[in-house]
Amino acid sequence: MSPVEALALAEAEVVTAGKACGEDLMLSGQAIEIDEGWVFFYNTREFVETGNPSCRMAGNGPIFVDRGGRIRHLPTSMPWEESLEQLRKS
Repeated sequence: MSPVEALALAEAEVVTAGKACGEDLMLSGQAIEIDEGWVFFYNTREFVETGNPSCRMAGNGPIFVDRGGRIRHLPTSMPWEESLEQLRKS
């Protein structure tokens, strides 16, 4: 899987999540590449474009796309690095 393919999967997942919660969501910032794949962050379009903290989404953990194309939503209860460490152990 290439970074471009991973990005396309993450973008599609964010659109799906946005439809499910009734929000206009988009990826925010650069993806973080790690050995196992890529970590993508997202938020509401309004927050990403304006930075207005009152438009920030709550409870949106990052999306992890592994090199095989599997998508996982990481929890918000811990830093994403810890979430990935737990995935490595499972």
